[in-house]
Amino acid sequence: LHISASVGISIISESLLQPEKLLQQADMAMYKAKQQGRDAYELYSCDLDEHLSKRVNLRNDLQDAINRDQLFLEYQPLVDTDGHLCGLEALVRWHHPDKGRISPAEFIPVAEETGQIIQIGRWVLQQACKDAKRLMKEGLLQGRMAVNLSPMQFHRPNFLASLRQVLDEEDLPASYLELELTEGILMRDTEGAIDILNALTGMGVSTAIDDFGTGFSSFSYLRELPVRKVKIDKSFVDDIADCAKDASVCKGIIGLARELELSVVAEGVETQSQFDYLRRNGCEVFQGYFFARPMPFEKLMPWIELQAPSLEEM
Repeated sequence: LHISASVGISIISESLLQPEKLLQQADMAMYKAKQQGRDAYELYSCDLDEHLSKRVNLRNDLQDAINRDQLFLEYQPLVDTDGHLCGLEALVRWHHPDKGRISPAEFIPVAEETGQIIQIGRWVLQQACKDAKRLMKEGLLQGRMAVNLSPMQFHRPNFLASLRQVLDEEDLPASYLELELTEGILMRDTEGAIDILNALTGMGVSTAIDDFGTGFSSFSYLRELPVRKVKIDKSFVDDIADCAKDASVCKGIIGLARELELSVVAEGVETQSQFDYLRRNGCEVFQGYFFARPMPFEKLMPWIELQAPSLEEM
């Protein structure tokens, strides 16, 4: 056994002599110390109180959003080197009735901390499969519908059974679904992850490594994982025209993936020069504002019908 200590400190003052309040403040400081990696101490401050209060309020607002169906999905197209639609990614969005649009970068980490991500993730999967089925019926679904998974979802004991249930309920063939996972999910329990990925492959569900290159990338684990696609993180794509190192990273990822017979997607493509460089160096699939912004479902269907011819001219 290895014991660590995380200590929160609240200082008594003339204006604060209530034991209950002191304990509450010390507790807040203790959790801050834990976030710093444990074996640390933290002094309570008003900033800490304000920060935690904001998170508590966000958590409560998020639960209201879940209960009142305030969350919605937008879809961003993926295109191939010829500009043809070859897939979609479902992205969860939240429009707060008073605060307006709240970024996923703000509310998803809170949802993961509180466990709300399980309920959100199930809803996202269900809605994305429902919309994919509608597109399939209209003959507009090219490629697969991609859905992001959280670590808590992926490692949950009933994950595979829950996934099968959603596919059955929405009557969507597994061959139209792709699940995106980060490197951190896969490295947390690599052997267990391989078992789950093999089960997904057996079902016909495709898997991709999202934000590739931002985690602790390992050639050995990548060789063993039964995935079919890697997605180059936007942070490497942003400056490929001006930064030789970022360009080399992208080129290296593309080369590695091709040697391992994996498909490569470049995320965050926003300019012609980025698209040209990536295509010239062997990237096969592209996603970003240069092609299309994320859009609600009611705008997606006409986009698929009208935008494809113009993409072919690239």
